[in-house]
Amino acid sequence: MTRIVYFVVGLTLLVSNVALAQKHAPRIEQNRSHLPGIYPEASTRLLTFADVRGLTKWDLKIMRNEIYARYGYVFKTDDMNRYFNNQSWYHAQYENVDGFLNTYEKKNIAFIKKRE
Repeated sequence: MTRIVYFVVGLTLLVSNVALAQKHAPRIEQNRSHLPGIYPEASTRLLTFADVRGLTKWDLKIMRNEIYARYGYVFKTDDMNRYFNNQSWYHAQYENVDGFLNTYEKKNIAFIKKRE
């Protein structure tokens, strides 16, 4: 009898945790969509060939560097400095942001570099 009670209590907790996660998931996704830049998806999911099809080398360079810019990376090249200093959301702060990058961003940077 005790095992049944523990099982029911455990199952109830599991179901309530799943329901709570589902309730808050849309809010989390919505917050991710407010990332600055032209290509916010490069920070929130793995990119596909369809995402980069038709983009110029410049577009790919911007897509890749937006990932760094969101963390306040201080760019070393004139072209990226000019571009990102003209973005209202960009604030140069860090010489190295590698420690801030999430898994999607690390993989997407490599994916984009291969296509630049």
